[in-house]
Amino acid sequence: MNQRINIKFGILALIFMLPWVCQAQKGEKIQTIVIDAGHGGKDPGALGKNSYEADINLAVALKLGDYIKENMRDVKVIYTRDKDKFVELNERANIANRNNADLFISIHCNSTEGTTTAKGVETFVMGESKNEANLKVAKAENAAILLEDNTDAYDNFDPNSTEAYILFSLSQSLYQNQSLQVADKVQHQLVDRVGRHDRGVQQAGFLVLWKTAMPSILVELGFINNINEEKFLSSEQGQTKLALALYRAFEEYKIAFDADNQSVKPTQFESHSNGSANEVVFMVQFASRDKKVPVTDKAFSKVKDVDVYEYNGAFRYTSGHFATKAEAIARQAEVRAAGFSDAFVIAFVNGERATLKQAEAAMK
Repeated sequence: MNQRINIKFGILALIFMLPWVCQAQKGEKIQTIVIDAGHGGKDPGALGKNSYEADINLAVALKLGDYIKENMRDVKVIYTRDKDKFVELNERANIANRNNADLFISIHCNSTEGTTTAKGVETFVMGESKNEANLKVAKAENAAILLEDNTDAYDNFDPNSTEAYILFSLSQSLYQNQSLQVADKVQHQLVDRVGRHDRGVQQAGFLVLWKTAMPSILVELGFINNINEEKFLSSEQGQTKLALALYRAFEEYKIAFDADNQSVKPTQFESHSNGSANEVVFMVQFASRDKKVPVTDKAFSKVKDVDVYEYNGAFRYTSGHFATKAEAIARQAEVRAAGFSDAFVIAFVNGERATLKQAEAAMK
């Protein structure tokens, strides 16, 4: 009974949190990434024959951060930990939220009970566990809260209770599409470039991803209790290859995201200008299609004032034309409530696509 009550309170808390979460999406360039090395300090994570998961996670996280710093000077790298220390799961999400991060990547290693033959990489996004295996992975990672002194932030969540994971099914739509895009790129790099066994992109309820207000993934780099995989995971060469794979996936995601939010040619969008200087229009972009479909398509039936423009080989669908960013944010909430959870505010200045900052500057 108490567990059911706690779940209800957790659901209510999530519902009240939705407006704040929705406003965190900027729809501009990727500027900040938070890299989370799982476990640490009094929590060593899974144990191998000759290594600790926490050490491997940290080594790969630091290498990934170094690659980003060296090659992407416009991206700020923040670690939830940069040494062997214990950081509460809730605080890891708080670090990302406080820094208004554009992406959160949590790095882990897997382990199994009773067998040492399991192998491969898998990448998780927040969502309802679809099978028992995914639930076990989530339970193992969430067990870290049992080492924390204060669990009030989790509404007395029991990481060993299957019923408690019902709560997480409500979180799966927040930034899920973008999270899945990142997860797919990570899996591609780890499998096709590094040659790891593919266990696919999965969904499960991870506390470390629960309250992050941005696209977030958790990657399991391999099985530390598999002797062959442990050798690779704990080696300098293996950690370098894994970090490079994560870097390439992030680079690919950033390039696509940034390109999708840069200025488009005036001919690709019908300006609603009345001839005044620096005419600024805010809209809500909510969908992208490879082939053009009518704005009256039934898939968009719950969205008001649908328009479309072409950019970078795809057709982008928008809702409304607003004179202020605040009006667009209000429409964004409506569009997300209509089922397009990744909808974000965009702007055009004199018919050309611009960042929100450029649009706000043009209005002064």
